[in-house]
Amino acid sequence: MPKTEAELIRQAVRGDRTAFESLYEQHWKAVYRFAWLLTNSVPDAEDITQECFLALMRKPSAFDPNRAQLRTWLIGVARNQHLYRRRHQACRADDDALETCELPGSFEKDLIRMERADAVRHAVAALPPMQRQAVYLFEFEGLSIAEIAAILEIEPNAVKARLYRAREQLKRLLATLRKKDHHD
Repeated sequence: MPKTEAELIRQAVRGDRTAFESLYEQHWKAVYRFAWLLTNSVPDAEDITQECFLALMRKPSAFDPNRAQLRTWLIGVARNQHLYRRRHQACRADDDALETCELPGSFEKDLIRMERADAVRHAVAALPPMQRQAVYLFEFEGLSIAEIAAILEIEPNAVKARLYRAREQLKRLLATLRKKDHHD
C-alpha cells in the first residue's frame, strides 16, 4: 500500500533512504525547474534544490500537510532560498543552463520549433520577475491561484492581476511570431 508523504517524511528523517528517494523522485524536477527559473543558473538551481530537501529533513515539522501540498511547500522554500541568496551573495549567471533537445520531424520543422521555443523563452524572461514567477507556477507547474499566492506570499487577487498583466505582455512580445504563423 502506498505511503502518504507524511509517512515517507517521518521514515526519511529516521534515516530510511528509500523513503527519502521516493520523496525526492516525486518532487525534485518541479523544485529544480522553479529554482532554475529564478536563478537562470544550473549550479545555483541544483544547490537550491538540494537545500530544499535538506530543509525538509532538518526540520520536518516546518511542513504542515494541512496547509499545503509538499510540492507547493518545497517550491516556497526554493523561493525563500533564492531570496536569501540574492540578499547575501552576488548573483551568478550561467548561459549553459538549457540544453537543446532533438525533435522528431524534418530539419526545417525542427528549426521552426526551436525558434518558437526560443522566442517564448525570451518573452517569458523579459517579464518582470514577479509576473514571470506567477506565469511559470501556473502554466508550467499547474499550481492553483491559492497555491501560488501562498508561495509568493501575496493575495490570490494579486496573483490573478500578475497573470493577466503577464499574458498581455506576452501577447505583445510574441505578436511577431503570430504574424509569421499567419503568413506561412
